Amino acid sequence: MAERVEYAKVRQEIINAIRTDLIGPLSPEEVLDENPRYAYLVGMLEPQRDENAPHENEQEIEADIDYDKDEDFTAGEDDDNEPISTTRFQLPSSIGISFYVESRLESICLDVTWGDYIKTTQEQEEEKTEKKCMVYKRIPERETVCVKFSGFGRAKDYPLVEDSNVHVHVSRITLKDGYSLVTAYVVNKRENPANDVEGLMFQVNLKAHAEDGSAVFIAEHICRHVLATDEFYFEQRPIMGRGRGCAAVWGKTENGRTDYVESAFIPEYEYPNVSPALKGFAPDYFSTWRMSRKGKKSETIQKLNTLAVSYEKWIDETLAGSSKMKDSRFRDEIGNNVIGHCRDALRRIRDGIYIIETDDIAFEAFNFMNRVIFLQNSIKNYAKRHGKKEGVECCLGDFTDPRKSENEFAWRPFQIAFILMNLKGIVHPEDSERDIVDLLYFPTGGGKTEAYLGLMAFTIANRRLHASESDEYNRDGGVTIILRYTLRLLTTQQRDRITKMVIAAECIRRKTYPKFGKEPISIGFWVGGGVTPNRFDDLKGQPDNSDGVRGQKNLLYKQLLTCPFCGKPLTEDDFVIEPDKKSVEIYCSDAHCVFYKYPEDRERIPIPVYLVDEEIYAKCPTIILSTVDKFARLPWDEKTNALFGRVDRKCSRDGYVAIGAKHPKRHNPKDGLSAAKVTPVKPFLPPELIIQDELHLITGPLGTVYGGYETIIEDLCTHDGIKPKYVVSTATIKNADNQAKSLYARKVTKQFPPNGFEIGDSFFIREIPVEEDPFRKYVGICAPGQSMKTALLRTYAIILQKAYMLSLEDEYKEVIDPYYSLIGYFNSIRELGGAVRLLQDDIPDRIKRIDKRYNRTEDRYESGKRRFLNKNEEITSRMSSWKIPEKLNQLELHYTEKNHIDTAVATNMIAVGMDVDRLGLMVVTGQPKQNSEYIQATSRIGRAHPGLVVTLYNAYRPRDLSHYENFTGYHAQLYRFVEGTTATPFSARARDRVLHALVISAIRLLYPQMAKNEDAKDIASLSQEQIDIVKEMILDRIKIVKPSARAEASDEIDKFIDWWKLEAAQAKPLRYYVVGTEKYNRLMNGYEQPHIESEKPTLRSMRDVESAANMYYYTED
Repeated sequence: MAERVEYAKVRQEIINAIRTDLIGPLSPEEVLDENPRYAYLVGMLEPQRDENAPHENEQEIEADIDYDKDEDFTAGEDDDNEPISTTRFQLPSSIGISFYVESRLESICLDVTWGDYIKTTQEQEEEKTEKKCMVYKRIPERETVCVKFSGFGRAKDYPLVEDSNVHVHVSRITLKDGYSLVTAYVVNKRENPANDVEGLMFQVNLKAHAEDGSAVFIAEHICRHVLATDEFYFEQRPIMGRGRGCAAVWGKTENGRTDYVESAFIPEYEYPNVSPALKGFAPDYFSTWRMSRKGKKSETIQKLNTLAVSYEKWIDETLAGSSKMKDSRFRDEIGNNVIGHCRDALRRIRDGIYIIETDDIAFEAFNFMNRVIFLQNSIKNYAKRHGKKEGVECCLGDFTDPRKSENEFAWRPFQIAFILMNLKGIVHPEDSERDIVDLLYFPTGGGKTEAYLGLMAFTIANRRLHASESDEYNRDGGVTIILRYTLRLLTTQQRDRITKMVIAAECIRRKTYPKFGKEPISIGFWVGGGVTPNRFDDLKGQPDNSDGVRGQKNLLYKQLLTCPFCGKPLTEDDFVIEPDKKSVEIYCSDAHCVFYKYPEDRERIPIPVYLVDEEIYAKCPTIILSTVDKFARLPWDEKTNALFGRVDRKCSRDGYVAIGAKHPKRHNPKDGLSAAKVTPVKPFLPPELIIQDELHLITGPLGTVYGGYETIIEDLCTHDGIKPKYVVSTATIKNADNQAKSLYARKVTKQFPPNGFEIGDSFFIREIPVEEDPFRKYVGICAPGQSMKTALLRTYAIILQKAYMLSLEDEYKEVIDPYYSLIGYFNSIRELGGAVRLLQDDIPDRIKRIDKRYNRTEDRYESGKRRFLNKNEEITSRMSSWKIPEKLNQLELHYTEKNHIDTAVATNMIAVGMDVDRLGLMVVTGQPKQNSEYIQATSRIGRAHPGLVVTLYNAYRPRDLSHYENFTGYHAQLYRFVEGTTATPFSARARDRVLHALVISAIRLLYPQMAKNEDAKDIASLSQEQIDIVKEMILDRIKIVKPSARAEASDEIDKFIDWWKLEAAQAKPLRYYVVGTEKYNRLMNGYEQPHIESEKPTLRSMRDVESAANMYYYTED
C-alpha cells in the first residue's frame, strides 16, 4: 500500500502541473513576460458586454477549430451533442455554484478570490546591458460577502467593496419540506475595453460556507425527497452542489451534509477501488489445488458452507437488521425486494453445494474444474517467465508445486459463489434454473473472466463424464460452449487466457485418458474473414508468393504469436498448413514444450487451436470463441450446422460432416493423400452453455439484429425441449432484464452479486476508501473561449513534459512509468486524426515552450530538458487485426526500454478488452455518447497502479458542459448514470433485415434435403407442417419479445415463403447464393451489394446494419 501512495504522489504532481499551466499562478504575485490571456487557458472572466458588440478577444471558431479545411473537429458523427449554434469563441463573464440549504438558515458567507494583472515595465539584463521589458504583474484579490436571508427576496446583487464593478449575484428558490435552492454567481461588470487585459479576472474562485463553519449544505436527494432505488443506492456519495460555467466541489459529507461548496475550473474526483476479498477469509481459503483433491471433499464442502453461512449472516444483520428497514415505505418499496434477491442468490449457492456433495459425477467435474484453473494459472506464470526474450530457464514443475505459496491460486469468493449458483442449471438441464439468464455484474478488472472460465471447465467435464454408448447424442466431443465477444480487440486479448484454460484441460484429459473423453478438448477461433481465413481454398491454388495466399497465411501466423503453453514465440515454420488435408496444425519449436514439433519419445501433439472456418466445422472444437457478427453466416453456409452438433458422418480425412452438407462417400488416393472413407456417426449433444461477454455492447442496431439471429441459434442448441444455459457478463448495464428478454426471450434475468443497500457493500464486493488505497482519479478541463484544438495541445503538452521532468528526479523516476505513456481517447476517427497531426508539430512546439518557461523559474530542473515524442501510435478499426497484439505488447514496455510508446491515440475499440496493467494515464477528448463507454474506456487505466484520467470537455456541446458542471456528482455516482440499453429485434425495420434470413437459416439447417446450395429450388417439396414448424418457432419468440408484431410477422413469413416458391418455379434454376446470375437465380445477395427485386438483400455480418448513400455530382461537358 505504501508503494501505491508513492504512485499517487507522482500522479498529483502531474495534476498540479496541469493546474499551474492552464489556470496559474506560479506564485501569488507572479510576474509574466507574456499576456496572461494567452498564458492561461481557463479560470478567466471577461467584462460583461453587449452581445451584439464586436470584441477583439473573440476567436473565430471555424478558423481555430478545423484540422482540415471544411472539417469541424468538434462535431461527432450522428451526434445529438452538436455544438451550440455560434460562430465565435468568447470568454464567460460569470461563474456560479448552486446548492441546497434549509430555508430557516439565516445567512451564508461567500468568499470571492481572483487575480488581476497589470502591465508594467521591468529591467532585464541582456548581454551585459539592462533593457526595459513589458511584463504583467499579478495582484491577488479577496473579499467575503455575507448574505443575510432575512428580508431576502428572490435575488440580490452585492457589488464588492474592493472593486464595485465585480458583483456577487445571489438567488434563492424556496422548495417544499423546508429547503431552498441557492445559486451564487461572480459577475465581471468592469467597463474596460475588450482588448484590455486589466479588465479580465483570472483564477476566479467562489466558496460558500457558514459563518461558524458548520455543515449547513444539504444533499440534493434529501431536498427532492424522492425515494428512488438507484439514487438511494448511492446515498453515501451524495451530490451537494452543481457548477454554473464551472464545476463544483465540496467538503467531506456526513449524513447528507457538508461544510462548504466551492467552484473549481479543474475539478478532480478519485473513484474508490473495490475488493472482492471477504473479511475472515484468508486469500488462499478457496484454494483451487486443495479443492481439486477428491480426498478433501469434506474440507471443500465445509469451506463452501462457511461462505454460505457468512452470506446469510450478512443478509440478516446488514440488510434485514438495518435501521432503514424500520421505515415502512423503504421496507415495502425497496428493502424487501433487495433482501429477496440476496436470499434467492443464497438459495442457489446452497443448491450448488448440495449437488457437489451428493452427486459423485458433479463432484468429479468440480475437481476437474479446480485442477484446470490451478494448472491454467501455473501455465500462465510459466509462459510469462519461460517465454521472455532472455529465456529464463525453468520448467512447468516449478510452477505447479503447491508447497510453494507463490504457486497458489485461489478463487475469489464471488467467483466460486457464481459457479455454485449455476451448477443446478448445468447438472439438471430440465430444471427451471436452466431458463435463467445469469448476469455476472462486476467492475472491470475484478475477475469476471476467471468466474466463467471455471463454469466452462465444469460444463466440459460434466458433459463428458455423462457420455454413454446408449445415449442418443454423443457427449464425448462436439461444441460444448459458445463464447461470444463483440470486438476484435477483446477476442485478441481474452482468447490468450481462454486458450491457456483449454490447454490445461487438454493436458489433464490426456493424463487421465479416457476419463474425460477420447476427443481432444480444443478451441476454435470463429471470427471475421478479415481476421482468419474462411476456406482452405484461400490458402492454395496460387503461387505461394502471391499476395492473396501470402495474406491469408499471414492471418494465421498472427493469430497465435506465442505458444500458449510455454510462451515461446511461434514462427511461420511452426504452422503446418495442408490445404488438401484441410488442416492447419500448430506446434512449438521449444524442445521442452508439450507441443514440441519433433519429440523423440512420443507422438507429436498439435496445439488444440483451430483457425480456419472449414476446419472448425470439421473438428467441432469444444469451445467456439466468436465475435457476435459471425453468426450472420448461418443462412449462407450449411456447414455451420456442425457447430450445433448436427453432424451425421465422419470422413477419415476431412473430419465431421454437417447434416445435409455435400461430401463424397469416399476419397481415393491422390497427390500423396491416402484413401479415406466416410462412416456414419451419432450427432453431438448441442452446445450447452452460451456466454456473452460485455453485454452492454449488444445494443442499438447490433443488438437488434443479434436478437433476431438468436432465435435460430437457440433453436439449434435445443434438444428434447432442453434449451442452452445463458450466462452474460458486464461491468456497466442498466435494465439488464429487459435487455435479456429482448435478446434471449428469457423471462428471468438474475444479477450476481445482487445489490445491498449501499454501493460500497454487497458482501461479495467491498469498497476500499481512497485514503487506504488510491485508485483512479478523474480530472476535468473545460475551456470556454478556447478551441478544443488549443485545449488538447496544451493538456497533452504539459502532461507529457511533466512526466518527462519527473522521470529525471530520483524521488519519482521509479514510479513515473504508469504515467509516461499517454492514451488519448476519441469519440470518432475524424477527431482522432486531428490529434495525430497535433502530435507531429504543435504539441512538440508547445513542449519546447513549456521547457523554456518553467525551467527559468524552477531551480531543480536543468534548462533544456525537454521531451521528444519518438513513438506515437494509433489503435483504431483502421488497424489490421494481426497488428493489435504487437501494439499491446509495445504498450507493456517500460519507459526506459527502447521502442516504448509515448502516446497512443485510440477510439472506442479499446473501451473493452485492452488489459495492459502498466497503463496509468488517459486523456478523453469529449464526453462519449454512452456513459457505459466512458466507464469501460477509463477502466483500462489504473489497473495495477493509481490511475489518472483527464477529460477535456467542449464548452459548446450541451452534454459536455452538463457533465462538466456536475463533474463531482457525476463521477461520485458514475454507475448510476449508465443508460438503459435498447434492442428491438422484431420491429418493422428489423424484420425487413432479418426475418427472411431466419426462415432461410431454419429451413436450410433443420431440413437436410434443403441444406445444399442447389436445394434452394426445392422449397415446394417441404410439407406445410414442416414450414409451420419453422414459422411457429419464430412466432413463439416474437410472442415473448414483441407480442404486438406477431400477426404482421406471420403474414410476412407467409409472403416470403410464397415468393420463394415463385422464384423456385422460374426457368432459371434457383440457388441460395451464386456470384454471377448468368446461369442461376439467387435467393440471397449480400446486403452491402446492389441487388434486384428477385433476390433478398441479406446481412453477411451483423455490423452491416446501416447502408451508406453515395452521392455523385455530374457536370456537363
